[in-house]
Amino acid sequence: MPSTDLQIDAQETGACTRKLSVTVPPERVRRVRQSVASRIANSVRMPGFRKGKTPASIVEKQFGQAIEQETVEKVIQEAYREALESGDHRPIEQGQVDNVHYHAGGELHFEVTFEVNPTLELSRIDGFQVVRPADVVGDEEVDAVLERLRQDRGTPAPVDGTPDYGDQVQVEITQLDAEEEAEASNYRFELGEGQAIPDIEAAIMTLAPGGEGEFTVTFPEDFADEAQRGKQERLHIRLVDAQRKELPALDDEFARGLGDFESMDALRERVRNDLAEDAKRRADQAERDGLIGQIVDANPFDVPGSMVERYLDYMTGDVPDESGKRPARGGEEQERISQLRTFMRPQAEAGLRRMMVVEHLADREGLRATADDVDARVEQLAEKAGRSPSDVWVELERSGQMQALESEITEEKVFEHLRSRNTVSHG
Repeated sequence: MPSTDLQIDAQETGACTRKLSVTVPPERVRRVRQSVASRIANSVRMPGFRKGKTPASIVEKQFGQAIEQETVEKVIQEAYREALESGDHRPIEQGQVDNVHYHAGGELHFEVTFEVNPTLELSRIDGFQVVRPADVVGDEEVDAVLERLRQDRGTPAPVDGTPDYGDQVQVEITQLDAEEEAEASNYRFELGEGQAIPDIEAAIMTLAPGGEGEFTVTFPEDFADEAQRGKQERLHIRLVDAQRKELPALDDEFARGLGDFESMDALRERVRNDLAEDAKRRADQAERDGLIGQIVDANPFDVPGSMVERYLDYMTGDVPDESGKRPARGGEEQERISQLRTFMRPQAEAGLRRMMVVEHLADREGLRATADDVDARVEQLAEKAGRSPSDVWVELERSGQMQALESEITEEKVFEHLRSRNTVSHG
């Protein structure tokens, strides 16, 4: 610990907060003040005196307050840095200075509070059991994706007869019970999507395009507007237009139209592989979250508030600029951001705990990604993309994704280590 003439009292005011009470001796304050006064005297030009030749008494009279202010700021800045070094304190945010006391010619006292990373012990990381969700892809899931692709490529055609669920309709609806003569309102929506109450949809499905009629409809008991629940209304409904998608056949021609697929079998295989990869990622994430959750429960620790706030800044897009100013927003938008931050706070705290556990174990167990690990992963990515490793490396460096790749490898190594020490069963 470096020697110092400061009086420093360090206190743990919380699991992640520290307060330093620092007293700077008068002689040190005097030296700093002399240095500040000398610099100002050498830089100012007063009428009747050459630059740097103004008498000290005049400089004091003219700039005494500025000298005092700069002295205090400089003494605090230097003493704070020295106090941190003397106690090996490592703040994760800019310290908050309070209770500054100084009288000319005397000592200077101040307090500074700041947050530090929590001390993770993680005394227990094994003996846990976690259930890994099933990641098997069934034929029905493949069929569902193919049907969505088919629906996306359907072409609308006029409905011949009455419409049905799934058809796009355009209607004019007029209230007949209104106190004053009501004008027709136009709506366009898909039947069966819940955009109209069931009685209105049922009425529409009795009409052919161009047809119209009068209907009595009853609003459901769970309608959003409580005043309308159970209420009956007489409506005049005219079906202006109805469109139904004509869907292509799921054949080889359809597959070739989607890209580099020679047949429907090839498309089906690609869909199955993509779903399998996605299912594996979700199962991996669930398994990892389960392990981390149990480790955190067995080894609880606090997350610094300032770290949570910064994480929420990025999660909500409410990131301050270099000067600390946040984007200008109206009252409603600001309230929405505030509510979003409150809603997302538990998620942010959980995400930070997960990250801190992984980082701690990576260092403690020597599981950081090595240069060889990164080289091997780059070669895998290059082979999969049909490119040279050097090209992939350059692209990762240029796009700033190399650090993310290293973090990904490190996390995989940490969880492989945890898997070896815990029980993972398959759901």
